[in-house]
Amino acid sequence: MFTKHELYAADIAGIANENLPWEKLSGKTLLLTGASGLIGTVIVDALMKKNRNDNLNVKICAAGRNEKIAKERFADYFGDKNFEFVKLDVNAPIEADFPVDFIIHAASNTHPLLYSTDPIGTVTTNILGTHNLLEFGRKKKISRFVFVSSVEVYGKALSAEDIFTEDYCGYINCNTLRAGYPESKRASEALCQAYISQCGIDTVVARLSRIYGATMRPNDSKAMSEFIMNGVRGEDIVLKSQGVPRFSYCCATDAASGILYCLLNGKSGEAYNVADSSEILSLREIAEYISSLAGRKVVFELPDAAQAKGFSNAVNGIMSNDKLRALGWSPKDDTRSGVRKTIEILKTIVK
Repeated sequence: MFTKHELYAADIAGIANENLPWEKLSGKTLLLTGASGLIGTVIVDALMKKNRNDNLNVKICAAGRNEKIAKERFADYFGDKNFEFVKLDVNAPIEADFPVDFIIHAASNTHPLLYSTDPIGTVTTNILGTHNLLEFGRKKKISRFVFVSSVEVYGKALSAEDIFTEDYCGYINCNTLRAGYPESKRASEALCQAYISQCGIDTVVARLSRIYGATMRPNDSKAMSEFIMNGVRGEDIVLKSQGVPRFSYCCATDAASGILYCLLNGKSGEAYNVADSSEILSLREIAEYISSLAGRKVVFELPDAAQAKGFSNAVNGIMSNDKLRALGWSPKDDTRSGVRKTIEILKTIVK
C-alpha cells in the first residue's frame, strides 16, 4: 500500500541502496516481530525491495497476531517465496519448527494509551516476549538477535542540558503505572546481556528515539502522531500540555535503516541510539510547524484521564547518535522534512 506512493517508495529504495554487507542475509531467514507496525512495515518493504531488485534471497518471517492487518499491509508479498506471515504471540513459548538465522524483536506497546489501558501487556510483551524469543533463538543457534529498545530506558534527564549517550542513566520512579514501559525495556536489555554471557547469543540493542512516519496507525496516541493526523485531516493541532519538552525524533524510514545497520554492522553486546540530531524542536514548535503546513492553529486541550496516565513526565530527551554514525549510518530526514513528507503521504492514504 505505502510502496505505491513515490515519496515512500524513494525512501525504501534508499534503504535498499545503503552501503551495507547485505550478503550476510543472502539465503538466510529473518524472523521479525511487530512486522506490521510502524517500523516493522518499513523493514519488510526494504528487504523485499532488496530481494526483488538485487536477488538478496533473504526469507522474511513476518510475525504478528493479526493476519488481516498483515494482508492489508503486505498484500503484494503473500505468495512470494521469500515472505511468510507467521501468526505468533511472543508472550507464549515459541515452538515453531522453521529455521531462523536472525531475529529482530520490534513488537511492543509503543504509545501512551496502551501504557495506561494495557499495562500488563506492555510489561509482558517486553520482558516475556524478549525471553521467549531469545530462548527460541538459542535453540535455533541464530547468528544475531536485535532487540529494539527505547529512549525511555534513560529515564528522566538529571539535568536539562544532559545529552543521552549510550552509557547515560537517568531517574525512573519505578512505583508508578507509567514506569511499566521503561522499566520493562531496561529489564529486557539486561536479559539480552544475560543471554550473551550465559548462552553466547550474539545480541545488539537499537535504542529508538521518538518515531513517527507514514506507516503509523491512525489511532496512535503519541503526541507527534496525533499532531500529524490533525495535519492530515486539516484540523487544528491539539496540544495537551504547554509543549515545553524537547526530544530527539526520527522518521520511521531512517529508524528502520538504523536497525538494519545494527543488524549488519553493530557489535555484539552494544547498544546504539537511533535518532536524528540535526534540529531539536519542542513539542510546541512541532505543533506550530504542522499547523503552518495545514493552515490551521494550535489549540490547547487537557488530556483525558486514560491519556494522562500514559504520558511521560520527562522534560527533555535528547540523544546522541555518534555511535551509530560511526557504523556508517546517517538519517536522511530532519524533523521538519520528515513530518512534511509523512503528512503528504498520509493525505493520499487516510480516508
